[in-house]
Amino acid sequence: MNGIEREKIGPLTLRLWGLLTALAVWALYLLTIAPTTGFWDTSEYVTTAHILGLPHPPGNPFFVLVGRVWDIMLGFTGLPVALRINVLSATLSAGASFFWFLAVARMVAHFRENRHEVLVTAIVAVWIGATAFTVWTQSNLNEKVYTLSLFVVAVVSYLAMVWMDEADTARGNRLLLLIALLLGLGWANHTMSLLPGLALTAFVLFHRWRAAFNPLVLGLGVTLLAVGYSVQLLFVPIRSAQNPIIDEADPECPTVVSAITPKRVDDRFGRSKWAVVCEPLALSLIRDQYGPGPVTQRQAPLSAQYANYWQYFDWQWARALPPGARLVASMLFLFLALVGLWTHLKSDRKTFVYSGTLLFTVTLMLVYYLNFKYGYSLYLEEVPNYLEHEVRERDYFYIIGFQLWGIYAGLGLAALWGQWTVPVRTSQARDYPTSFSDDRPTGFSARHRKAAPLLAIGLIPLFFNYSRADRTGDRAARDWAYNILQSVEPYAVLFTNGDNDTFPLWYLQEVEGIRRDVTVIVHSYLGTGWYPKQLRELTAPCEAGASAADSPTTVVCQRPFDVAAAASPYAAMSSTPPTRSIMAWNDAQIDGLPPGFAVAADTTFQISRWIGANALAGESFSYPDIMVYHIIQQSLGDRPVYFAATAPPVYGKWRLQPHLVRHGLAFKLVNGPLEASEDLVDLREYMPNTALPTWNDRVRTRELLWDVFLVEDLLDWEEWPEPSTESSIPAQYYLGYYLHGMTEEHLGDVEAAEQAYQRADHFGLLAGLRPPPESPSE
Repeated sequence: MNGIEREKIGPLTLRLWGLLTALAVWALYLLTIAPTTGFWDTSEYVTTAHILGLPHPPGNPFFVLVGRVWDIMLGFTGLPVALRINVLSATLSAGASFFWFLAVARMVAHFRENRHEVLVTAIVAVWIGATAFTVWTQSNLNEKVYTLSLFVVAVVSYLAMVWMDEADTARGNRLLLLIALLLGLGWANHTMSLLPGLALTAFVLFHRWRAAFNPLVLGLGVTLLAVGYSVQLLFVPIRSAQNPIIDEADPECPTVVSAITPKRVDDRFGRSKWAVVCEPLALSLIRDQYGPGPVTQRQAPLSAQYANYWQYFDWQWARALPPGARLVASMLFLFLALVGLWTHLKSDRKTFVYSGTLLFTVTLMLVYYLNFKYGYSLYLEEVPNYLEHEVRERDYFYIIGFQLWGIYAGLGLAALWGQWTVPVRTSQARDYPTSFSDDRPTGFSARHRKAAPLLAIGLIPLFFNYSRADRTGDRAARDWAYNILQSVEPYAVLFTNGDNDTFPLWYLQEVEGIRRDVTVIVHSYLGTGWYPKQLRELTAPCEAGASAADSPTTVVCQRPFDVAAAASPYAAMSSTPPTRSIMAWNDAQIDGLPPGFAVAADTTFQISRWIGANALAGESFSYPDIMVYHIIQQSLGDRPVYFAATAPPVYGKWRLQPHLVRHGLAFKLVNGPLEASEDLVDLREYMPNTALPTWNDRVRTRELLWDVFLVEDLLDWEEWPEPSTESSIPAQYYLGYYLHGMTEEHLGDVEAAEQAYQRADHFGLLAGLRPPPESPSE
């Protein structure tokens, strides 16, 4: 198949047809692209790419570098940073479609002489793979780093097909070395990039086993793999030493040698793993912060894990249809994919060894290896404990597999269209001339034209995924972050609970420069040794002559409140900078803290004169809980202390509800007596059994809800598009508006109450809640 890409089919070469197909895919992604950031890890990766920060372990440095270069390259466009990174994701996925087009063309050309059939097969296969739901939705919003891995896998797959026809040449050896380098770079992005490893090994051994044992090629290949992966071992500790604002795991190393010298280390389960001598980097590499258990200890039955995979497979081909009709579509595309697999297996086993093994790796093997808990939305009645379920839908982990299923469905559809079971002269031969000959079948026969409508099946994912994959106009995460940050006063400490009340706030602060004075503290990270130390430095008063503006992407000192850009509630408010850090302990004291403690009897811990934290006999408090207590004690009187409305586990642990007052989407910890008035209302009489704070600042919350918050786009929505946040984000808006309506009604302003109730009803519907509870007058 040497040079097949340069062969002309109609007016264009095969390579140009592939480019046009990829451009069509790219246009689709751009047509449906998200205009800004999104929930979950989107904001973390957009932000770290923009400031060259380090996201959660192992740090994904290759993506950070690629993202930063892309960000700079598109700077001239004036596009928002988040949109630039979303365009990067779309471009990488479209690039993957291009290389899969060429790979599919080479595979099919091994058993079909008619180049028009080859062309149609490649177009249909790539198009179905590109419009699979998860592939599409990861491509028009850069939620993770997986589109870069998708691109790496596609390039490696194409190069493997080229190598097959060059295996006995020096160029073939060079291709193997290039593949090794790409795998190393991809590894520095995410281990997902290594998924072709088993398929490549089987392919090389099956086709030219001697190539795998060529000492020179093997030695250079390992070296280039290490060179590619060195981005992980070098960039991460070097950048960490510069103390970027986002420096997760703080993987700083004393020397370069300690960062690259291999060593076996033990994780928290006592399992020995290969890492490096430098301990902070080693713990980041093995993701010790997350403590994944061994795959032999199943987090859910394997049957439940495969059921979860089937659930996600069922989403891929007609996500917008109701379950029954969607299942029909899923069975159709499964049938087509099986036809494609069978056609490939019986027609060309050499290339099937690669793609078939890859499909096995990214489906059956990957499900076993990932070892997920019960699916987020499966087995809810059988397993009601939410701790035994994943915290969100995890379909994105299978993005490569879903693209490959789509490609095989396209191959199966083309086989049915072309009636490949019908003998056509020598078209079943395995080896063909590498250039055109006069007697090669070309063009479309009568049977091709007659069966052409069958190819329209390939458009089903386009039409029935479009409405669910379309992200145009989705500013929900960006506006959510804005609304939370503007709920707190200047220089506030803001405790958050997880990804969705933390990462979007980071994005708004570090990328858009909004409310950098606020110290966002994610509770789960307080359990690490590095995070409290970073918070201590980030909130330290600036020394004479020093300014946080001197290095906006690294930790210098407390960042100032921007009075000129202040929201209306804070424009005239006194904004004196804090006089001390929120963390008084030094490194030794932080490192010497116990992992937790338990109280033997009912105890009240006096945070201040007015605030007591109550603990019940036998109750345990963890390392993060101790940190929360210390930060509150250190901050009161020097800066405001707030908890995000999404953080009941944080404030509830110390039973601080009686001292918390609602300000929009946050609760302020009031260091003083609370007395009901026209401006301050206690709703406990209407909420006798609630675990939520019941005090509401009428004036502040009203101003925030109606004059400051950005919710206009959400008021036009009829459903919440993201299933994993449906029960949390719109529910917080619902509570904010509904409880404010109760406040207004309690004080006699029926008209204001009705306005608030109407908005609450809308958000209640978005959250899938039952009809609102009765109002005070009812």
